[in-house]
Amino acid sequence: MNYERLRRALVRNTGAKIASLVFAIFLWLHVTAQQGESQSFRVPLHLTGIPDSLTIIHKVPGEIGVTIRGPRSSLLKLRLQGSLKATVDISMAKKGRENILLSPAILNLSEDFDPRDITFDDPKSLSLNFEQVITKSVPVRIAYKGGKPENIIVSRNPVVIPARVQVRGASSVISAIDFLSTAEIDIRSKRGKISEESELMRGGREISIVPPIVLVEMEIHKRISRTLANIPPTLLQDNADLSVEYSPRVVSITIEGAEDIIRKVVVDDVSVILNITAHEPGKYQIVPEVIVPGGIEKYFLDTDLFEITISAGRREKGKASASSDESRDGDNSGTKEQRQVIEE
Repeated sequence: MNYERLRRALVRNTGAKIASLVFAIFLWLHVTAQQGESQSFRVPLHLTGIPDSLTIIHKVPGEIGVTIRGPRSSLLKLRLQGSLKATVDISMAKKGRENILLSPAILNLSEDFDPRDITFDDPKSLSLNFEQVITKSVPVRIAYKGGKPENIIVSRNPVVIPARVQVRGASSVISAIDFLSTAEIDIRSKRGKISEESELMRGGREISIVPPIVLVEMEIHKRISRTLANIPPTLLQDNADLSVEYSPRVVSITIEGAEDIIRKVVVDDVSVILNITAHEPGKYQIVPEVIVPGGIEKYFLDTDLFEITISAGRREKGKASASSDESRDGDNSGTKEQRQVIEE
């Protein structure tokens, strides 16, 4: 009996009861939303207005920590929109270190929030070091991946276009830059003429480069060595009357360079010169002069010194011949005189 009465009481005026419940919920939500509370935010930091002649020489925080107190609904809306940011104007900055105190004015908050309810947690202020900006022209160097291989020759000096670039940045950074390197170029499996663009490496430095990309041109050949044997030296002397003996009589030379050049070289292309001009008779050890065709990178003979013996043999022989001629002339003269006496 009591149960039935309770059931009828519950189902009587159901619509009105549901409406009242919904109204109560919305009223509770509204009252709750208007209650004030504090929430923490990480806000992106933007610096504007920095003069062209200045730069900041250290890393600047990308965001700051802020605590904001306000209506729960406004804070929820602010968080969901994700549009909160901090903007600091540094157009009045000067060279040197400056401390900038952070204030609510840098935040793009609506009027729903009281500036007195905003607290900056980390950092509370910005310490910025400004330095003069300079521009400098520096050469470009080629960087080879893994270094330049021993079995490869880069002939006809590589060309970098442009050979020099402009770097701009803080004076302390730019002053320490003597050159810039290209990105590493892999030439280990390449042959012949190559031409490719390469980005210039900043090395983690906050600098601008103009242009940031260069063109590298070079010619790559395989490195080989070859030995040419039985090369007779050439004697260079200023007195043909001297007798000269030298040892060894022939030499071998090993040449090294680009394959297409080395394979074309013949014995007649190489000169080994023994220069004995202004040398008197005697024994000497002479270092030969070697002349090889262009394009040969390295060469060496199988001997470092020549043993030279210079004597006056030819000159004495000439004197003996001259004395003999004079004797014959004297004999002929006496015969003529005798003939004249007989005739008389």
